[in-house]
Amino acid sequence: MIDATTASTLSTANTSAAATSSAELQESYNSFLTLLTAQISNQDPLNPVDSTQFVSQLAQLTQVEQSIATNASLEQISAMLSTVGAMSDLQLIGRDVLVPSSQVRMTEDEFPLSYQLNAGAEDVTVRIYSQDGSLIREMPGPSTAEGEVIDVDWNRLDSVGLPVPPDTFRVEITATDAAGNDVGVTPLTRSEVTRVNFTALGPELELDNGESVLSNVVRSVL
Repeated sequence: MIDATTASTLSTANTSAAATSSAELQESYNSFLTLLTAQISNQDPLNPVDSTQFVSQLAQLTQVEQSIATNASLEQISAMLSTVGAMSDLQLIGRDVLVPSSQVRMTEDEFPLSYQLNAGAEDVTVRIYSQDGSLIREMPGPSTAEGEVIDVDWNRLDSVGLPVPPDTFRVEITATDAAGNDVGVTPLTRSEVTRVNFTALGPELELDNGESVLSNVVRSVL
């Protein structure tokens, strides 16, 4: 669900810049009018103040006011677009998404772990750890194909051949090239979206593996 209080706070934050500029402009207007009134009141009737300068300053203030109004409109449009984007993320609740993550929730039916490799990988090693940090299983990655989403098939047995019950695990995947140098690898997991929250950084998805990720990191919706 979406936290309406947070959404309201973000909307207010989006319009605060224009509101602050508008308040500062009003102060400038007041100062200008005070100065204009004082000069007119105290001018020499035989040598009146040249009004050209005042007209020019007033025109500049008017231009600034128009710019502030334009910025306020753009901020409102931006806020509306952000809200529309967040509302569309509501459709992800109950859906599975593929996201970069090293935390994997294994069920009775599946162990949803995948990875993507940068170019040059020759060897891949997958390590699976329990919540307390104990190494449960180490095994070679099934492929070194660059850029592909490669699924990891684990038989749910630990390093001594005993079955491992469903749980949430931390994984570590490393890759090296022919010379033994490290190659970039991105672990991926499939997880169900349980909630959508607004944050200062954008819509955030709560996942059933216990993690929270920004919606813009989602690789695919399954």
